[in-house]
Amino acid sequence: MDASYQCRWGAGASPVNAVWPMVPALLQDELISSWLMRCTLALGCDATTLTDEVWPGLRYWSSDPDRELSIEQSLDLNRLSGIPAAALRATTLQPLYQSMTGTSVFPKGIAPWFLCLGCRNRRRSGGLQYCPKCFKERIPHYLIEDRLAWHSACQLHRVILLDRCECCHAPLCPHLLAPPDQTLGRCHRCGYELGLASTEMAPVKALNFQLAADELFSKSSLRYGGNHLVLSEWFALSRWMIGILRTAARAPSPCTEMFFRELGVNLPELKPPPTGLPFEYLSPVDRAGLLTHVWSMLEVGPERLMAVAECERIRPSLLLPRSGELPSSLAGLGAVLKSNRRRNYNPSPVGNPRSVKSVLMRWQRLLRKFQR
Repeated sequence: MDASYQCRWGAGASPVNAVWPMVPALLQDELISSWLMRCTLALGCDATTLTDEVWPGLRYWSSDPDRELSIEQSLDLNRLSGIPAAALRATTLQPLYQSMTGTSVFPKGIAPWFLCLGCRNRRRSGGLQYCPKCFKERIPHYLIEDRLAWHSACQLHRVILLDRCECCHAPLCPHLLAPPDQTLGRCHRCGYELGLASTEMAPVKALNFQLAADELFSKSSLRYGGNHLVLSEWFALSRWMIGILRTAARAPSPCTEMFFRELGVNLPELKPPPTGLPFEYLSPVDRAGLLTHVWSMLEVGPERLMAVAECERIRPSLLLPRSGELPSSLAGLGAVLKSNRRRNYNPSPVGNPRSVKSVLMRWQRLLRKFQR
């Protein structure tokens, strides 16, 4: 690891007095599901056999296994594996979610900034992210940070992460591996060596956003213009910027193109994701593209953003969120937009056929479900 790779989410641990005959060490920053699957392959069984022994009656792999682990569940797993219960709980996404929201209870649906797996029984429409070069150079395993939606690139190798098999395009589901496989380095569907996949360089600005967001878990705030934003404010502002970028990309106009050009964003280069799904469902490439433009807007600062919005007479429907609450650092933008509000409004016709773009978007969503 190089010196720039400083953000650590969980310490590793070694088994002590384990009941199981073969227990691999818990690696640094490793996800709980990744370690459990390495245990499964070391013991020569499949995923459900192992978890049914630890937690009888619990359908562990039918939902997102990385979100949380209760104290009772961690003690059961500690008794058999010999890994400390505290270290096991640290391998979940729960500590990060609590730092970001103040609560440890995940919502049933989408948790903002945490990637969704699209689970249906044991099948998934979204895969775990990984870096092919990391898989080739060390023991293949999945990292905690690669379940975070603002992570779209490997900070060590500076390449875009992958979440699908390059050979058969299946979402990566390591929990579907079974003996005689020995490691997590193969696709569960076609057996392709994941470390051999081709890579592309990550956008510098997407990496800059990723590093800045990671720093907020150890720093008190980050500067945005004349404001110092804490963790929750930084992510609220970034989410607002992602929303207006996607809205403008779906229905561009000369006015909005000029507005974003003044903020360092070339709107015609921003292609809307083919599925139109929420940010947490998008591919690493789509998220990297959005976060690249978000970083450009963050570099400009709030004063310039509000001045350009006033100059270009941007419509309030583009910049005002549906909740009506702007990020705290842009609280003055509401007054600017109201003063520029245009009176002429032409309602869209009702009953017209769906556009080609809308039909293609629905088709892409259907294909995504079939890839489970």
